[in-house]
Amino acid sequence: MEKKDWLILQAVYSEKNITKAAERLYMSQPTLTYRLQQIEKEFDIKLFLRGRRGVEFTEQGELLVKYASEMLRQRREMEENLWNSGEEIRGTLRLSVSRTFAFYRLPPILKAFNDKFPKVDFNIHTGVNLDVIQAIFKQDAHIGIVRGDHHWPGKQSVITEEYISILSQKKIELKDLPSMRKISFQTDPNLEMIMDTWWKTHFNEPPANTLSVDNVEIAKRMVLNGLGYCIAPSIVLEENDQLHTIYLEDAEGNPFIWKTRILYREDLLDLAIVKEFIDFLEDYHQADQ
Repeated sequence: MEKKDWLILQAVYSEKNITKAAERLYMSQPTLTYRLQQIEKEFDIKLFLRGRRGVEFTEQGELLVKYASEMLRQRREMEENLWNSGEEIRGTLRLSVSRTFAFYRLPPILKAFNDKFPKVDFNIHTGVNLDVIQAIFKQDAHIGIVRGDHHWPGKQSVITEEYISILSQKKIELKDLPSMRKISFQTDPNLEMIMDTWWKTHFNEPPANTLSVDNVEIAKRMVLNGLGYCIAPSIVLEENDQLHTIYLEDAEGNPFIWKTRILYREDLLDLAIVKEFIDFLEDYHQADQ
């Protein structure tokens, strides 16, 4: 077995579908099927069974997938150690990032870092905060970027702070919110709790009209078109947006702050590429203040 075979096993096991695995690996389905057949011949085993819901790995197939995953992990560590022993900052930086941060902030950060270290490649995974934290725990990523407060036993550092604001196309009054259309979106439970708690301290009734969408970007687009208001972190505000904002405040009149943090394991600071990126992020945040 070679590295490409390990990757094939991982992809098929993850997708549970030959066609999707082939697409993921940029291979033709016949080529992928042929390689799987060769693996089965080499070890004289049946890797999986085909069913109506996709492929189901046999016990022997499961063992071989675990072996492939371990071989890929060892190879990755070997490559990182080799790259780390040179004078140049190079290699592949593995990041797991909150979708909202990835959409609004990550591209210019990566561009600036790549300008400074052109031999660095990126492997980016985006998801909700729970996905990010799991990726760090499983060591699938060097660094996680999450939004809000989350338990993490390793190292962490705040890189951005934002206000939580009511966004509307035109100026509105707080007292009118219950009678207006509220555009809600799927978001982090901690952020949702802050917004719900604020609402309940100001109003004794829910919004009379609501419109629910999948994400904050869609919600903002709805607001820009005058379909209602939304409550969202200020990260969504871009240079050309002309929206009226009202900051949410606590009982003492202090604005609610929503923070973005980087999470990582301290031992990974031994990798030059990781240390440089963490230092770069912290400096980038300071310069953006």
